[in-house]
Amino acid sequence: MAKAGGVFCVEGQWEDDLTERGSVLPTLELLERLGSIRFIHRDTATTEELHYYLDTWLSRKYQDFKVGFFALHGQPSQLCLTDKTTVELDEIAAWMSGRCGGRSLYFGSCSVLRASDRVLKEFLHETKAAMLCGFTKAIDWVESAAFETVVLNAMVNGGRIDSVERLMRSSRWGALADHLGFRVVYANGRTG
Repeated sequence: MAKAGGVFCVEGQWEDDLTERGSVLPTLELLERLGSIRFIHRDTATTEELHYYLDTWLSRKYQDFKVGFFALHGQPSQLCLTDKTTVELDEIAAWMSGRCGGRSLYFGSCSVLRASDRVLKEFLHETKAAMLCGFTKAIDWVESAAFETVVLNAMVNGGRIDSVERLMRSSRWGALADHLGFRVVYANGRTG
């Protein structure tokens, strides 16, 4: 049996209350238990941690983890690690410069993909990632968890670069994709 494809996930702090337990980890565990993916999950609260984990992920050792999953609060063109710490997409692109060839990136974050086409295309050009996808709106936790379960499965097992776009255009998932403001951008400049 072939080894399942890999997802590398960095997750930010969802709340400033440390007793809150919200996490994308159960979604990743579900897909792993179903044999659909393997995953690495790391919590991150500082830009230094995020930089370190991205740098480590992009090493040869983890080359089979082709999907990068950013699970953090977001704003257009920014990821929010905590309520006080944000990082711009162009800074993340500089950290990953030229090292994401053959990889796809999923931003499970509110509004990050409401960035301009120019910002997103420059991000893909700088990183050399094949595609990126995510949300253009503020999203509901449960709705996005349901959707990202099928998105991650399609990214890992779809067999085509446009597997996620096909999913979001399907009669089954299209309405939810529209409701969540889901967007796909490819390295060649095409958007879905």
